[in-house]
Amino acid sequence: MMFGLFKKKPKTLLDQFIVAAYGDRPPKARRADLGMAVDLAHSSLLMGAVEKSEISDIARGLFDGEIPYSTHDLALATALNFFKRPELREDLATAQLMARLTALGWLQEGKVVPLLMKSFEATLYKAFK
Repeated sequence: MMFGLFKKKPKTLLDQFIVAAYGDRPPKARRADLGMAVDLAHSSLLMGAVEKSEISDIARGLFDGEIPYSTHDLALATALNFFKRPELREDLATAQLMARLTALGWLQEGKVVPLLMKSFEATLYKAFK
């Protein structure tokens, strides 16, 4: 190959995560409904304990990124952001139990990818034991 022009670019950690979560042919187009993901994170996962505007800001940042989230994946990833915050631990202590059950139901229905669910559960287990 001349001057390395046709070399494949090396896979980044993000590329590796996307393939691990979504397979060798991840969806190219955005699949998530941003508004619905915010509503799901607010009501179904965080039980209204976090302001919707804060949730929306985080969800927008994730939505604009490279990961091809489904609506439920985006809701889970967004909520995870808040469950990780030590200053919210007390406010989210009850919500995390319902969030775990809700997320498990979504996994069983095929609405979230197993790798994201595993990360969600591991993080909540560690934070709330």
